[in-house]
Amino acid sequence: MHELTLSPEEIVEITGYSRYTHQQRQLRCHGIPFTTDGRNRPIVLRRNLAPGLTELPKVDEYVATEPDYDAINGPTTKRSKRQAPASTGNKKQI
Repeated sequence: MHELTLSPEEIVEITGYSRYTHQQRQLRCHGIPFTTDGRNRPIVLRRNLAPGLTELPKVDEYVATEPDYDAINGPTTKRSKRQAPASTGNKKQI
């Protein structure tokens, strides 16, 4: 039955997780395309895997502990457009 797709046991073996959400996170992290069935189980085509692949590294090896704000907002080297008010010598004193 699983000639074109991986069996659920093979997906557990490759991802190292039995929960469907964790399996999906692993597959997304490694760029392996998949779809889900009615029970939210990932369905992976055999042709989308490298030959001889038996296990994926854990997600934590690829996820940074802090966000890269420069990647989100761009570099923060620009100066503010607001300028300090120029001081003038003609101010009235009260």
